[in-house]
Amino acid sequence: MNIPRSTLQRRRFLRSGSVLALGTVSTLLAARKLSQPPRTRNLAAPASPQLVADPGSGPGFGPPFLDRVWETEPIPPLGRPLENEESYNDFLLSLNLRHLSPGEIIDPHRGVADGIENTLPPRHLWEKLAPTLKAADELRERLELPLCRITSGYRSPRYNAIIPGAVRGSYHTRNQALDLIYFCSAQKAFQMALQLRKEGFFRGGIGLYPTFIHLDTRGYAATWRKV
Repeated sequence: MNIPRSTLQRRRFLRSGSVLALGTVSTLLAARKLSQPPRTRNLAAPASPQLVADPGSGPGFGPPFLDRVWETEPIPPLGRPLENEESYNDFLLSLNLRHLSPGEIIDPHRGVADGIENTLPPRHLWEKLAPTLKAADELRERLELPLCRITSGYRSPRYNAIIPGAVRGSYHTRNQALDLIYFCSAQKAFQMALQLRKEGFFRGGIGLYPTFIHLDTRGYAATWRKV
């Protein structure tokens, strides 16, 4: 097919104009990009970080996010003196626990909530806690992980009455219960406590909460999950 020369020249002119136009646009876009500040990924932590479960241990939460620990009692003020503290310390030493120190057992009793101060248990209840302490000590041995904190031990009846979720006649008021946070997920500690009870190491209640477990030696098995 013969195309007139004039038509070919017109097509070449239009093509060259398009190339120049595209080049101009590309140059303008490149210049605009260079004039803008570089974009960076937002690496800041989220405003509400999620608690992280212990790998491979199923649901449940644990340290190190202690600022978000959900527990039954407020963190007690350090150093508040307690009546009979020295004698109770000596009693706890006599139990020869491998991992739990008298200080970390006593400290939760310094708690204050709504102006009500908790106390150490009365002397006639001291021995009641021994089986629970030995179960918690063995649990720490089996987990091969340190105890992070005891959030709750004995609660006086007046103090127990203002703790959210606490029931009247709680085994905490009988000095037979502990709420425990280990350096693992609550789920992992819960499963190990179930195994200990199955082996006959203790007879009592085991409760699973989002970040801690409840352990008591009531004399019969009871199990609950509040997660």
